[in-house]
Amino acid sequence: MNMIASRLSVTRKRTSAEFAAAFTLMEVLAVLGLMVALSAFLVGRLGGINRSASLKSAQALVANLVGLARTKAVASGQSCRILWQVDPLGDGESRRYLRYMVVQLQTAGGWQTVTDAFLPDGVYVVPGNFAALPSGLFAFTAAVPWTKVDGTDLRSTALRSNQISSETINGIDSEQWVSIVFSSFGTTLQSGDIVMGLGHRRAPGTYGLDGAPIELDPPAAVRGLTLSAYGLPTLINSRTSF
Repeated sequence: MNMIASRLSVTRKRTSAEFAAAFTLMEVLAVLGLMVALSAFLVGRLGGINRSASLKSAQALVANLVGLARTKAVASGQSCRILWQVDPLGDGESRRYLRYMVVQLQTAGGWQTVTDAFLPDGVYVVPGNFAALPSGLFAFTAAVPWTKVDGTDLRSTALRSNQISSETINGIDSEQWVSIVFSSFGTTLQSGDIVMGLGHRRAPGTYGLDGAPIELDPPAAVRGLTLSAYGLPTLINSRTSF
């Protein structure tokens, strides 16, 4: 009888130990699952924050370059211009496309580069109402189309077709650039919007010679500025404000 009771006691202890071990394993798995979910959430949140910060940085950069170009024009008594590279086939890998900007001052020897800059990774300037734009540039979405609240196209209206020219700037190849010119009085004939949005590079081989090497994301988070005829920028922080 004592032997049976002893065996029952050992069996109960073993069962309790196994149950405790199993419960501990379940707890560990649950904690790991929560950690994975939390990590994914934080990565998503931080990624969104970083993209938003990049867009704000791009907005500030363009506003500063506008201020620089206007100041240079007034101080020198010569015209000054900002150029954006708008050539999808330029520089081989299209690293400059809609991201590379150059400020130039007009001198007796021609246009002299004052400074240049790239927009942050993943941020691009939106082209103006050009006669032709490469296919696939704008992401299609019925929920948030690339339009303003009034239904017109959401474009950088300050960047105009009649200001596109072929230039060789900080490279060996001639590329297409669009410019905004400031007079010696700091004024410009190109008042309008400069819009910036988020985007991503398209995979090689997924677009043809007439296609865009990048795709702009839906415009829910666009930023930019409105340039007055006096060359003064006003920051715009949402699609609905353009």
